[in-house]
Amino acid sequence: MDKTHDLRHWRRQQLWTNVLAAWVLLLVGAALTYGLMVLIAPDLAGLQSFLKQAVSGLKNDTNWQMALNIAWHNERAVWLVVILALIPVPLLYWVNLVGTAASIGLVLYINASHTPVGLLILAGILPHGIIEISSFAVAVGLASQLNYYVRSRTQNWRAHRYDWIGQLKWWPFIKPLLRLYLLVVVPGLLIAAAIEGFITPWLLTLVR
Repeated sequence: MDKTHDLRHWRRQQLWTNVLAAWVLLLVGAALTYGLMVLIAPDLAGLQSFLKQAVSGLKNDTNWQMALNIAWHNERAVWLVVILALIPVPLLYWVNLVGTAASIGLVLYINASHTPVGLLILAGILPHGIIEISSFAVAVGLASQLNYYVRSRTQNWRAHRYDWIGQLKWWPFIKPLLRLYLLVVVPGLLIAAAIEGFITPWLLTLVR
């Protein structure tokens, strides 16, 4: 029985469900982290000092160097998502995205002492963040398909409508995921990194 139509439907469902879920997780996670920091008002002097030392070397980088470093960092983060998706444990590949959401909230809290949060979001996050987060969300959507495939091949984990997916040959299954990664995720991360390296620093100088 030809399952081509069912496979396409499943792929679309997995991709868009996870893209939307990733956006919700990032927005809610960042907001909760920021709200928690405001509520407990922890002393982050040590962390701030560490972050200043960590980024001190970046100040001498050109915009191109900064953009390439950001792109390389984000690419490795996506690879981590893919590696975690290869482990037959559901939702494990979301760990990196949870950490990203928390870090966004933490960065907002640290910088809110000298710049209004609204301006930080508009100037420091949105210009590159919309593309970057969307690229990460697509990567999570691809990872969800890969993870399901791995789990359904390693064990008959439960009676499910799409259990037959694990019986598909690996290359025909992986090829569309690789194509979307190369055509959507990689260019998206490069564009976001270029915006973060060239435009975001200039915008931040306008609000600080």
